[in-house]
Amino acid sequence: MAHGVELSIVVPVFNEEEVLPDLYKRLKAVCEAQGSSYEIVFVDDGSSDDSVPQLIQMQAEDPAVRVIQLTRNFGQQAAVLAGFRNSRGEIIVQLDSDLQHPPEEIPKLISAMKDDVDLVTTVSRVRRDSQLRVWGSRFLKWIGRSILGKRCHINLSSFRAMRRSVIEKVDHCSDRSRYMAVLMSWLSVPTVEIEVEHHQRQIGQTKYSILALISLAWDMVTGYSSFPLRLVTYLGFGSAVLGFLLVIFLLYQRFYNGILIEGFILLSAIFSFFAGVHLFCMGILGEYLSRIHFQVQGRPSYVIEKIIES
Repeated sequence: MAHGVELSIVVPVFNEEEVLPDLYKRLKAVCEAQGSSYEIVFVDDGSSDDSVPQLIQMQAEDPAVRVIQLTRNFGQQAAVLAGFRNSRGEIIVQLDSDLQHPPEEIPKLISAMKDDVDLVTTVSRVRRDSQLRVWGSRFLKWIGRSILGKRCHINLSSFRAMRRSVIEKVDHCSDRSRYMAVLMSWLSVPTVEIEVEHHQRQIGQTKYSILALISLAWDMVTGYSSFPLRLVTYLGFGSAVLGFLLVIFLLYQRFYNGILIEGFILLSAIFSFFAGVHLFCMGILGEYLSRIHFQVQGRPSYVIEKIIES
């Protein structure tokens, strides 16, 4: 076992001062009931409320608690990665801090991890999110399936358990896209999916707005697929064909029907169309160039301010 710890619970935290006391109490009870050595790794992702003082107090009273404090808000995926890399358990459980997935379900994940299983993913028996959030998640899942194909069973839930070998495989991936759920699906390690309970968020506000879901979708598309680049080719070819057909149509109208279409209005419409296509294509190319730019820079996905532990 890594450093004598059998189980690590990794919890990313961002402005969750109202939830943390209940979350810690329930996690502690679950871990004690397991009867094995454990640690609870809280990763503070640049919280601006009272979350950090609370976490420091918990750690001072409980040596099983470890606090990883990032220098600023790097995003949930970066915080999760920091927690994975600095955890010490042979089995790692990832759990969001909002208590929508109850900690009491953790033993189900651990029990499902048989000798031939490296990753346990979850699906909610009844999902208690807003309809907009549910539709957004379905859209993300549809995109993921379209990109990765039938060979990969994609699961976007952030409540999962895995062996340390999965974390080691993730570390071999040096790309900038660190959407953990998609990356683990792409790895295609031996996986089992189980049903768990899902509760409504009782305290605090969700950190996943519709804009955040759109950002994740775009990161998934550009990080795991070259389809947008092929789309540029398709648009360019389609625009060229459309322009050629338009010229043929104008010549036909002029010489066979004697109709001369107003030049300024026509040119304005044509220019607007092709300018829009051009700018759209430039935007897609710019997105891929920016990914190359950040990859070449080699900046880390996160920066740790300090690790508070016994």
